[in-house]
Amino acid sequence: MTKSIFYRIFGLRKLPKETRNRFEGEGIVFDEEGTSCALAFRKFRGTHRSSGRGWQSCAVGSLVITKRTFYVHLPFMIHCEKPIEEAVQYLDLELSGPTKLVMKFGVEKLFEKSTGNLTCYWRTENASAIMGDIVKF
Repeated sequence: MTKSIFYRIFGLRKLPKETRNRFEGEGIVFDEEGTSCALAFRKFRGTHRSSGRGWQSCAVGSLVITKRTFYVHLPFMIHCEKPIEEAVQYLDLELSGPTKLVMKFGVEKLFEKSTGNLTCYWRTENASAIMGDIVKF
């Protein structure tokens, strides 16, 4: 897992302690907290971001998958915490190389008060394992 320099120095996108404890109780399958990612926006409108078309590279995001919960926290207050069975219905996944996972979100269903298209490019050594695990649901 590639931790962002901003995560290592400032703790950017660090999970709150009570959330971390709850996830550990559920059984963490993948923990990609503070991972480097890139975001692509298209006609996106959210609580703190709106873009006709845009790109955000060198972003810091957190992706945690437990046996029950799908949790993602991205810049601009883009946040999702849903049951894994519900969340996987609104995700399109593909591998772009051995360490890049492309995750296209069903924005209206996963993020509150958001519309449009959002794609996240995760840089992680666990890309193929994450994809394989999510596909099982």
